[in-house]
Amino acid sequence: MFRVGSNYDWDDLTLLPTEMTRTSLLEKLELFLKLPYKVVGHQAGIRPSVADRRPVIGRHPKLPNVFILNGLGAKGAMLAPAMAEQLVNLLIKDTKIDTEVDVGRFWK
Repeated sequence: MFRVGSNYDWDDLTLLPTEMTRTSLLEKLELFLKLPYKVVGHQAGIRPSVADRRPVIGRHPKLPNVFILNGLGAKGAMLAPAMAEQLVNLLIKDTKIDTEVDVGRFWK
């Protein structure tokens, strides 16, 4: 069994699968898959994202014992070691997180 997906439809944020997306995905699949297949399900979901597409690291603003490391996105495998190092340094040495990834950038 295999999964095929996804799309980047910014207008339809419902959790309902659409026939338009299904058709589009199957058309793309058929461009490279030369085997017979059978669709056994169709699901939809919303992929969360960070507005500025940067990781989010730091201490929770209201829960001082809760820390955040998220938003690594498509480059997560490359970013994770450096971002984890920043979090560890915050935990152990109370060092500052780089401003471009600090969770504090969202606080007003």
